[in-house]
Amino acid sequence: MDTIKNYLATLFLEFPNTPEVQRAKQEILTIMEDHYLALIEEGKSEHEAIGQVISEFGSVDELREMLQVEESSEPEPEPENEIEESEMIMYLSHRRKDTLGLGLGISGCLLAVGVLIGLSIHGAEMLGLLLFFVLLAVSVGFIIYNGMQLSKNGAILNDRYVSSNLGRVATKMKNEYQKSFQISLVFGICLCVLSIAPILFFQMFTYAEYGIPVMFFFLAIGVFLIIYGSVNYTSFDKFIDAKYFIADEDEPGPKAMYEKYGAAAPSKHLLARIYWPMVTLIYFGWSFLTGSWGSSWIIFILAGIMYSVLEAIFIKK
Repeated sequence: MDTIKNYLATLFLEFPNTPEVQRAKQEILTIMEDHYLALIEEGKSEHEAIGQVISEFGSVDELREMLQVEESSEPEPEPENEIEESEMIMYLSHRRKDTLGLGLGISGCLLAVGVLIGLSIHGAEMLGLLLFFVLLAVSVGFIIYNGMQLSKNGAILNDRYVSSNLGRVATKMKNEYQKSFQISLVFGICLCVLSIAPILFFQMFTYAEYGIPVMFFFLAIGVFLIIYGSVNYTSFDKFIDAKYFIADEDEPGPKAMYEKYGAAAPSKHLLARIYWPMVTLIYFGWSFLTGSWGSSWIIFILAGIMYSVLEAIFIKK
């Protein structure tokens, strides 16, 4: 099903991002998905159904005619400071390396707990504590360093123009990586689910506690696979979903802000700066005045919902 979505997303890169085009895209996707499910019910394999759905779908010219979108005779404008394909590839390469370090750091924290419990079971508590703090220190160092690098590597591309051609290249690369992502996600989830199995196995021999270190070993590998595959897979979206690169989703650049919010960009920027500090002040003020610390936390839930509503109002139509 994702193959159909990605195929359709690639085709629609050539069309303007208007509400009419997006509605047509969603309608076509619904038709293709219904056709795919009907073929599956008829006994077709997944690959046969996908192939038939795509082959029966019209060409780009037919799609353009259906949407009544004229093909522009002028080439796409090339704003200054446009991101080059080589820069994108270098960014993705650095991001894979940093994601590897981040995943190892998080997995290392889980292994540290497993080592502590495993050695404590065998009576070596002091050695377990020593190795626990050593592994924890190294792992936290990996997390901090690689987390900082993830932000730093995108800084040079921040708020720079992403052309539609570069978006098509990123979409192709994402489709090629999709199988690796699915494998890492499936194996990672399976290992996390099966991490309880060692405890059940050793319990049959009345040594259930011996399975706890093995459980953390399974969790460490599973979490690493999920993090590594997911972060790398979503990295391509930075060159697909927006016209301007956003290094930090919490702080998009001026051009990216204007592209998303239009003339309301300054107001949205002001809202992002003052909203949550105001919510925090209201929370503490209300809690001190009423003494309802046990229930006043609901202010943050209501504030989150309200923030989403306000943000939707600012988005450029």
